Amino acid sequence: MQWYHAENGQRHGPISEQDLGSLIAAGRIGPATLIWREGMAQWLPLGQVSAEGGLAVLPPSAGYDLLRPATTSGLAIASMVCGILGLVLSCMFLGILGIPAVVCGHMAMHQINNSRNMIVGRGMALTGLICGYLGLLTMLGFILQIVFALAHFP
Repeated sequence: MQWYHAENGQRHGPISEQDLGSLIAAGRIGPATLIWREGMAQWLPLGQVSAEGGLAVLPPSAGYDLLRPATTSGLAIASMVCGILGLVLSCMFLGILGIPAVVCGHMAMHQINNSRNMIVGRGMALTGLICGYLGLLTMLGFILQIVFALAHFP
């Protein structure tokens, strides 16, 4: 079966279903890309054609699921927010927010790594981890300065 696809307003094809699958796996074609083959009334988005059974769904090993778009990890968002707040507010001893930032960041990285590209947010998780660790270190530095100052001034 020969397929056509549209990229940047230009029609490409004909290509085989296997070649179409290769373009999908390479990320050149996404769920919103318009495709057409003989027998179809009109050009349709790839995701809709796949959902209706007009195209064999790629095997899970391809790392691309046409029926479910990627979602952002809530843990990554929580990690980033807590990390930034913990770092900014560490001088007011709210660097303790670095603990949930680090915990959520590590959990988000694990979740993202095991999701087959269906969960995104690696940058947010990394930001949360870095800011969380820096916030904790900054807060620890302030605490050590206070302890040192109290120990040397009676």
